[in-house]
Amino acid sequence: MVDNLAKMQFWGNKDSHGLNWFILGLLVWWSGLAGRDLYMAPVLVGVLIMAYNVFCGNNFKKLSGSIETIMSLATHRRLLWLLFFHGIVLAATAVFKLYSFQWNIWDVGYYSDILFNTSKGKFYSSYFLVHNWADHFTPSMSFLSIFYWFYPSSHWMTLSKVLALIVSPILIWKICDNVFIEKKHAYYVGLALSIFWLFFYAPIVNSSYFAFHPSSLAAPAIFYSFLCLQKKEWWKMILVFLFLIGLKEHLASVMIGFGLYMILNTQQKKSGLIFVILGISAIVVIMWVIMPYYRNYAPAWTAGNIENISLFADVNGKLIYLAKLLIPFGFLPIIYWKYGIIAGPAIGVNLLATAKNLYSTSFHYDDLTAPLLFISVILCLHQVISSDFIKRYVKKRLFHGLTLLWSAFVFVLLPASPMRILWESIPSSTDLQILSELKRFDSMSEGKRIAVQSSIGPLFLREKLQWYIQIKGNLCGMVSHVYSIRSIPVEYVVLVPQLGYYGINDMNLCLKELSMDSQARKVPGFNHLIVYKRTNKSNLTN
Repeated sequence: MVDNLAKMQFWGNKDSHGLNWFILGLLVWWSGLAGRDLYMAPVLVGVLIMAYNVFCGNNFKKLSGSIETIMSLATHRRLLWLLFFHGIVLAATAVFKLYSFQWNIWDVGYYSDILFNTSKGKFYSSYFLVHNWADHFTPSMSFLSIFYWFYPSSHWMTLSKVLALIVSPILIWKICDNVFIEKKHAYYVGLALSIFWLFFYAPIVNSSYFAFHPSSLAAPAIFYSFLCLQKKEWWKMILVFLFLIGLKEHLASVMIGFGLYMILNTQQKKSGLIFVILGISAIVVIMWVIMPYYRNYAPAWTAGNIENISLFADVNGKLIYLAKLLIPFGFLPIIYWKYGIIAGPAIGVNLLATAKNLYSTSFHYDDLTAPLLFISVILCLHQVISSDFIKRYVKKRLFHGLTLLWSAFVFVLLPASPMRILWESIPSSTDLQILSELKRFDSMSEGKRIAVQSSIGPLFLREKLQWYIQIKGNLCGMVSHVYSIRSIPVEYVVLVPQLGYYGINDMNLCLKELSMDSQARKVPGFNHLIVYKRTNKSNLTN
């Protein structure tokens, strides 16, 4: 009864109208039905109302309501149901994206092909025609090939990413339980950071919308490794680090970050130094010894070369990237830099890149930085709560204004809502017709070497599978060009012009050149697919 009265007082409090507008904006954002930015209208109203009340000197507690009242709505059962529902939304989105052709060869099709071949005992990429460690060092993701052995499907891979994202908030709470003495503080911080992880923090939320990458599996391993550090379970921690390094060549930066944290904050300074040395050594050995060996010491075609590393290229873009990483956390990892150092090496990897995707917070490149920053923020908040900072400043008008300004920035930086992405991923009737034709083509071309455009690649799983790319200076024909590595003749080329065709600069020109190729014959019977079959099979390779 008392709880119900408190809730009624909260919602009926005329001083909390600004917060009510905030909540309305949040609901508009979450629904995904009102476009990308319409939620900002009620948020702006809420900011103005609350700013006016702060200027008039109203108590901030009146404006925001009692924290205990707000938190009382978030019972453990409700939170578990929220986590479960969010997992269903992400899983449905991942499944729908495959059938609405929003996944591409880059990266879902590429890694799915590797796992399919691994399930057959063959460690190579069909698309690149080389060992799968030539492009990225990914032995740790091989366990997913077990599922491909039972039933080959790209869904195993994308759903494993969803599972990794959903498990992570549970580990965040575990870390909070170990860090905070008072359970109330562990509950509040764990709840706030879990909500940020699932909904508000753009770098990791955008990563959840992006295609699968082996580093997508890293977050729970990173959180668990910190739990091992807290409990001093060294062997478990080392095994987790080995798993992380096997997900991708630069994940040894996690070990370097942990080592620096241990040197600055724990008694295990020698162990920390060893981790730093081992992490640097692992990156050097993998990137400059192992990977070059598997590509026969040819230049890297996608992973980047040493000459493409520059800290001072696009400084403005990199400063904006840092702002997007740190504003949602109030720059706490900078203020308490001894804790923030744990994420430093991973952030540094992105800042050293010249490719803007790596420091955009819009792709998968923050799969490492996000969990490491969350760990640092837990430690920072523990330091803030343990000090007298809150007691000294929580009632100051300046503190209220800065809190309101921070909240406004968080709303401005919100990513697209999960529901909006879900609505956009639902296959159309045309998509279903294309899927039917692709299934028929897959059956008629079984065992043949085929070349496909990017957006339909993830739907095919076979050994003789190539990516159809248009190379400048070369005519489109019955040949697949594997970047600068090599070219290989194919028996079928299948294209769907109305879908995305990354790697083909001019689809109309390409179709025209195919129609004029003496070695190509158009296969009839398809409404959406354009299929060409090789007439001269003498040049085909097995």
